[in-house]
Amino acid sequence: MIGGETKMTHWNHRVVKKYYPEDDYTEFAVKETYYNDDESIYAYMENPCRVTGESLESLRQFLERCLKALDQPVLVDGEVVFNDGGDSEEDYEKFDNVEDLIKSLEEDEDE
Repeated sequence: MIGGETKMTHWNHRVVKKYYPEDDYTEFAVKETYYNDDESIYAYMENPCRVTGESLESLRQFLERCLKALDQPVLVDGEVVFNDGGDSEEDYEKFDNVEDLIKSLEEDEDE
């Protein structure tokens, strides 16, 4: 997961759009997305969800959650503002891409 110590209250599936300029390619993927009490986004998974289930019913429930994601606004990688759950403006950071967020988190761990 992209993010730090969890303070999230709930999650759902969301569509995340990512543009790869080196290939001039845009990808849409369904990812687990995590939220704080105030509905701000805490994090989303780096990798897209895999279409799997322990039973046909659990697979059906997963696919239904993915379909609901299509009714939500698309999150654009590099434009999502992550909130670690704090109250100050400094708790919000904007990253150009997921890789920059990971690098920032790794730097925080080294301190």
